[in-house]
Amino acid sequence: MPAHAPAAPETTHTSLNSTTTPENTTKEGTPMITTLSRTRDSEIFWADPRREPVDVLTSVLDQREMERAMTYRRDADRRRFLTAAWLLRTKVGERLGMAPEDVEVERSCGDCTRYHGKPYIMNIRTPLHVSISHSADRVAVAVTESGPIGVDVERIPDVPLEELIRLGLSPAEKEIVLSLPEHMRHAAFTHYWSSKEAVLKATGHGLRIPPAQVLISHPFQEPPALLAWPLEIPVRNVHLRTLDPGLGYVGVVAVIADRPTTVTEVDVTEMTRVPSFDLANAA
Repeated sequence: MPAHAPAAPETTHTSLNSTTTPENTTKEGTPMITTLSRTRDSEIFWADPRREPVDVLTSVLDQREMERAMTYRRDADRRRFLTAAWLLRTKVGERLGMAPEDVEVERSCGDCTRYHGKPYIMNIRTPLHVSISHSADRVAVAVTESGPIGVDVERIPDVPLEELIRLGLSPAEKEIVLSLPEHMRHAAFTHYWSSKEAVLKATGHGLRIPPAQVLISHPFQEPPALLAWPLEIPVRNVHLRTLDPGLGYVGVVAVIADRPTTVTEVDVTEMTRVPSFDLANAA
């Protein structure tokens, strides 16, 4: 979400040496290329960045992730990054049948040398698409084989909306938000913004495409829908769904696919499985 200051960069820690040879590595310790053992649809994993001890979070990260973690000035920002990196490796490792520290995650940015790009899982034959997001006390990791995926979670802001609306919404969307009762406007804006972030994360463009050029259906329509955008991907292939990150937050997932895909939410903090839903058939 637009802010008065840019978000802090991610951090990294020195990876721990392992005394065992993981199941999916060669004798020399080089990770093997892994084939997905079974097909599952999309999953969203939720975590609270305040819960896990830091030594648990850092025990599975690689050197670049640790270095990025150390660039965060605020402990809360660092914990959100560490939790997201740990959760991504843990859940992808479960899918691949390998240790989390052996999951090869690539985050290089195509526009600069910073290690803050869209994450990709490298040491697999079949594409496994992932996305991460975090805001305040919620961290989300999305994993799917169905197609490119983007997830976004935002805490509903309590700041004046004028600048946020100017940066993020089209004229028609702005009109809709301002037509609502004042107590509904912050949530409405956040629904718009989270939907836009989710679809742009799915493509990997991020905010290099102005959010005002990504047109979303009414903020309280369920499920939300992509109406228009400046990319050649047909909008009918972009499936969105509102998630359940908890009171005071908005979450949206977007999957680019030409077939139905089921999404299930799991809160790893409470290990509670939220009922699944079908993105393509939800409309």
